[in-house]
Amino acid sequence: MKDLFHEKEFVMYRRKGFTLIELLVVIAIIALLMSMLMPALGKARKMTKAAMCMSNLKQWGSFFAMYTDDFNGKFMGGRNTNNNWWTALEPYYKDRKLLCCPMANNPDKQSHLGFGNYGTWGPDWFNGFYGSYCMNEWVCNPVFESGETPMYGDNKKYWRSTNVKGQSTIPLLADGWWDQAWAEAFDWIPTYPGEWESTGGDDVAHLVVWRHDGIINMLFMDYTVRKVNLKDLWGLNWNRLSDTEDAPTEDEFPDWLKQL
Repeated sequence: MKDLFHEKEFVMYRRKGFTLIELLVVIAIIALLMSMLMPALGKARKMTKAAMCMSNLKQWGSFFAMYTDDFNGKFMGGRNTNNNWWTALEPYYKDRKLLCCPMANNPDKQSHLGFGNYGTWGPDWFNGFYGSYCMNEWVCNPVFESGETPMYGDNKKYWRSTNVKGQSTIPLLADGWWDQAWAEAFDWIPTYPGEWESTGGDDVAHLVVWRHDGIINMLFMDYTVRKVNLKDLWGLNWNRLSDTEDAPTEDEFPDWLKQL
C-alpha cells in the first residue's frame, strides 16, 4: 500500500508540468498571435504619431498667431532676410522638439544624406536647429532697406500678412524634408518620395515625404490643420499669383503618385 501511495503521488507530481509537445503548441500559438498583432500594433503606432504630428502643427498655428498679433498681422522676413520661421518664433515656443514630426526626429538622419522621408534638416548648417516641418516661404514679409525686390521670386507673389482672403486655402507649414519651400504649381515632380533635387524648381518636392501613408499634415493660414494627399500639393494656393492650371495632369504623375 505504501508503494502504491508513493506511485500515485509521483504520478500526480508529474502531471503538474507540461510535456514538450504541449510547450511547443503554446509557443506556436503565441508566435501566431504575435504575427497577427504586430502589424496592427505597428499601424496603431503610426496613427498615434500622425495624431501627434497634427497636434504639433496646431501648436505652431498658435505660435504664428501670437507672432502676427505682435507685429500688426505681418509675418517674418523669411530665409531671404535670415529671419527664418523657426528663429523668429523662438520667443513663443520653449521645446525645440516641436520642430519635428514624431516620424522624423533624429538629427543624425539628415534629409540631404538620403533620409528624405524620415530625416531632418539641420543641425549642421542651421546653428544647431533641426526639424522636419517645411514653411511655405511665400507666406513671408521680406522687406529690404534699399527697397530692392526679394532675392527669390516676384515681389507680388508674397502673402505678407494675415490680412488676405482665402486664408483656409493658403498653406503655411507642413511635413517636409527641408525647412522652406517657394512652391509653384509647375514645379518638378519627384520620381519617389523624399527625393533630393539640387538643380532648382523642386520646391513642392520639399513636402513630398512618405511619413503618413501618402498624405502629409498641413497647417493653413487660418491655423487649421488638415491632411493633404501628396498628389494634390501642386494644386494648392501657394502664392498670390498661383495658377492651378499649371499643376500636373494625372498622366504626368509617376505611377507611385497615380495610385494615391
